[in-house]
Amino acid sequence: MHPLGRPRKACDDRRVDVSPIPGLEHLPYAEVWFHEVDEERFGEASAKARALDKDGLEVWTTDRTPEVATFLAARGYEQVRRYVISELDLAAAADLGPPGRPLTSLAERPDLERALYELALECYPDQPGREGSSIGSFEHWRSWGLDPHPPDACFVALEGARPVGYGYLEVEDGQARHGFAGITRAARGRGLIRAIRLAQIAWAREHGFPTLRTANEARLTQMLALNEQQGYVRLYDELVLRGPLARRIAP
Repeated sequence: MHPLGRPRKACDDRRVDVSPIPGLEHLPYAEVWFHEVDEERFGEASAKARALDKDGLEVWTTDRTPEVATFLAARGYEQVRRYVISELDLAAAADLGPPGRPLTSLAERPDLERALYELALECYPDQPGREGSSIGSFEHWRSWGLDPHPPDACFVALEGARPVGYGYLEVEDGQARHGFAGITRAARGRGLIRAIRLAQIAWAREHGFPTLRTANEARLTQMLALNEQQGYVRLYDELVLRGPLARRIAP
């Protein structure tokens, strides 16, 4: 997944991988996933964060392991974001018809890459809790925001010759997921996200994927309502908490 999205969960739940927050490296936090936590793992993550010159941790966990959030809350951590993970059963879901709006794809219009970068510059920092985030240079953004993903599953809404919205799918290990989607501020509220979603659902069906998964920040209530309308089922939530490092243990 691109580095400005949700960090990939480690296959080894015991491993403690700590890194600066991609796109928000200027913040005094380092990010880490905890599927389980104790003083030893918390201390290890804290030590690794100190080595990065960070004063706190941004911890990812889920509501399927509530003991992690309880452990951290007792140490001064507060929730800053929450992502609802939902899934669409493509075989069982109703056919909601065509997008209803003219769309193109990056496969059809590779010349739009630069314009999509300009769109991304506007839209990425508008995500809840991602204010001030940086997507880097065009070449850096393209390396994670376009190149790893199927260009024929990256759908673009145009207003005249200018892109006003786009969204891509991520495909990995036989699973399809909605990646980033964004609409320019001036074009929001016109149903463009719904149209892009319908095109993505049709693409996933045509390519034989059994399900399509998405993650939406809980404050994006219109997106959650769209999920429900389109037949997505809520699976679980991912929680993001921030707080101070463990105290240093005197030698």
